[in-house]
Amino acid sequence: MAARRTEEKMILMVSAIAVVALLPLAIMRTSFGELEGATVNGLGALVSLALFVYVYRTREIDVAGLCLSLLVMGCLVGNIFSKGVGEVYFLYPTIVAAYFLVKPLYALCLSLFALVLLLPVTWVQLDGLSFAKIYLSLLGCVLFTYAFAKQRNEQRDQLLLSATKDSLTGAGNRREMDRRLAEALQRFERNASPMSLIILDLDKFKQINDTVGHVVGDELLVRVTTILQSRIRVTDDLFRYGGDEFIVLADTADLATGAQLAEDLRALVEADLSISGWQLSISLGVAAYTKGETREAWLKRADEALLESKRLGRNKVVVSESPQPPGPPVLLTP
Repeated sequence: MAARRTEEKMILMVSAIAVVALLPLAIMRTSFGELEGATVNGLGALVSLALFVYVYRTREIDVAGLCLSLLVMGCLVGNIFSKGVGEVYFLYPTIVAAYFLVKPLYALCLSLFALVLLLPVTWVQLDGLSFAKIYLSLLGCVLFTYAFAKQRNEQRDQLLLSATKDSLTGAGNRREMDRRLAEALQRFERNASPMSLIILDLDKFKQINDTVGHVVGDELLVRVTTILQSRIRVTDDLFRYGGDEFIVLADTADLATGAQLAEDLRALVEADLSISGWQLSISLGVAAYTKGETREAWLKRADEALLESKRLGRNKVVVSESPQPPGPPVLLTP
């Protein structure tokens, strides 16, 4: 199982702390006869426990983070109304924590709404100077935390992009391909949905580089990537496997569907003349996943089909039949 994200860990930690803090408090208030307060604390503990279990099992954080933020912020605002402005200082860490639980914009709106709700009680219980100090410091905490969280998210997205995308073409890189293939095999174990691999590369690409240079070669790689991405389905993934070689993971596609997709890609690339009138072609190998097959064996079958396409004269689609029983690759394109 993949490691849990920071947001997941934060929600699990905050919900666990809420359970540990609220449940004993509910029991204590019940013993003192404070049934109303005990009921509120008990419901808060149950909701926190439910959110903990939900996130732990599903790893979905959006709804859970928002519910947990509302719960914690609401309890704190209610506590300030009931016990006075002396409790307002607990609002500072709560504001910061909200940015770890939900998106920065949601946390900003939630924090500002809490400040608006607290205006009546703080205005009545504080003198003008104390009121100004409290609200200016709270507002500064809200705005600076928002700016920091937004910048952090932008940097995280840039790092994620550089870690998963090929810098030249924008297709997924080898690392992302390995991760997606592992997920695909796990998904197949659950629902046995068909899926196919398409391996392709540009015909005579080395000759192109030697003739017109690497700059044009890079332009052709980018152009081919654009053509492939325009045709593959939203459920498919495109990766640059290395050099001029690409892989398409066609989800929910049996061998016939994968072969038809490969043929469409071949025809689109052959018909394109957008870069200085240079005509390009690709060779493709297709293999549908077979139950029990390793990722390496699956890739190897698709690669062998690609090599057969090259051997037969390039600019062709060759499909690999199931390894059980073994059989040679079958030529699709005449």
